[in-house]
Amino acid sequence: MTKVIKSTIAAAVLAVMGVASASAEITADGVRFTGDTEFAGFCKAVVKDDVRLLRSSVSRNIGLIGASQREVLKVVSAKDGITCNGVPLVEFSQSRDASHVYQFLTARK
Repeated sequence: MTKVIKSTIAAAVLAVMGVASASAEITADGVRFTGDTEFAGFCKAVVKDDVRLLRSSVSRNIGLIGASQREVLKVVSAKDGITCNGVPLVEFSQSRDASHVYQFLTARK
């Protein structure tokens, strides 16, 4: 019974995350986030290639996205998880040459 509830919750979270997308627009002052900015911290971490910022975003979303840091990371780094500029988070980090964040995300898979 508990597995069914967990599976249902996980499916609901993934459905919500599937529509979560933030766009990073490059401006003279830096980066501006548009769209669903609730999860912009993940995209910002990639733009800055800052693992500490990524970990902070993961911690802030425990309970909202997943029950633990590992679960949050699994959801946001999934192909249908968080997207930045319409690209999944892991691919976005690779395209931005955010090597530290990319290594962090791929080491936890």
